[in-house]
Amino acid sequence: MGARRQPYTPCKLYIDGAEGLSAGDYIVTSGGSAYLVQSVRPSPSKPERVYLACLRWPCDQIPDDARCYQLNWYRR
Repeated sequence: MGARRQPYTPCKLYIDGAEGLSAGDYIVTSGGSAYLVQSVRPSPSKPERVYLACLRWPCDQIPDDARCYQLNWYRR
């Protein structure tokens, strides 16, 4: 496990079609990773895309009442 995967480290993601996603929400991936969304910025060129500033988050630390979005990663 590399240092870049440590919990509470910042990372940047982008998502297409994440309606209603906002700061304070959590993203959980099919691989078992979780992220706390800190900021959401719309893409200037693609209306369906948002850029996210996130913190890596331990899955077992997500509050029960948090809004979570399930993501599936796809290979490029």
